[in-house]
Amino acid sequence: MIEKFQFTDKSFDLENINNYHLSLQVNLKGFSFCVLDRERNKFIALGNYYFNKITSYSILLDEINTIFQNEEILKHNYQHAKLLFVTPKYTYIPSPFFDQSEIENIYGLNHKLYKDDNLHTNYLYGNSSYTIYSIPSYIESFFSEKYSSLKIYHHSCPLIEEILLKDKLSTHKTRAFLNILPDIFDFIIIEDGKLKLFNSFAYKSETDFQYFVLNTFDQLKLSTIDIPVSILGFVKRDDQKIEYLKKFIKQIDYFSKPTHFEYAYGFNELPEHYFINLINLYQCG
Repeated sequence: MIEKFQFTDKSFDLENINNYHLSLQVNLKGFSFCVLDRERNKFIALGNYYFNKITSYSILLDEINTIFQNEEILKHNYQHAKLLFVTPKYTYIPSPFFDQSEIENIYGLNHKLYKDDNLHTNYLYGNSSYTIYSIPSYIESFFSEKYSSLKIYHHSCPLIEEILLKDKLSTHKTRAFLNILPDIFDFIIIEDGKLKLFNSFAYKSETDFQYFVLNTFDQLKLSTIDIPVSILGFVKRDDQKIEYLKKFIKQIDYFSKPTHFEYAYGFNELPEHYFINLINLYQCG
């Protein structure tokens, strides 16, 4: 995992700020951002900060505040800004059953809503459903005060939309995807072009990770030989978690960056599968 990485392309121009889009991502262990020049359809800045020992969002916010004090690129008045919040506390509702007045009750069936939490919903076009999730109010307030036009999304939104889009080009009936983040990972199954499973698992060790992946294959009666697994997120290609899975899962590959964007040179210094979710946030409606 890269603890700190930041670059800004020399083409960044404050006079063109109204044509830039800022994407931000917050998870319990870190903070990332990137800037897209919408006029040229080119990503021109990227930053990532990882904090292994942080255990609360209030402490994380202190670190993020320090980053904002030091990162000039974040201080500008972006008219187009989106925040991706990573959390395993979410619930999906098919659109025919969605009722905005009932979201607190629906969310409460699976998760506890704390007094400092704000509930949000996003619509997922790819599978015609809503996701209900919570975000600490002080996290939301911090970013909303920085960017008045800010829109907030659950981390599954760009992920599901991108996976369903890429699956249209696949010849496989069933495919699996692993989105790996610090301390949690998402397990996604696409079958016949439709989302069959999206689940998030918290893990503390390689053994936890391996158990959840292989047990899910077993419970769903999925073939570890015939079904390919695509990986994205913050994991090195030679990570021991993945090397172990290769003993059982015979088809493992890694996502590539979307080809319909251009990228400044600094992006080439990173594994292509690292920031796909953050990059695709721009396309969320």
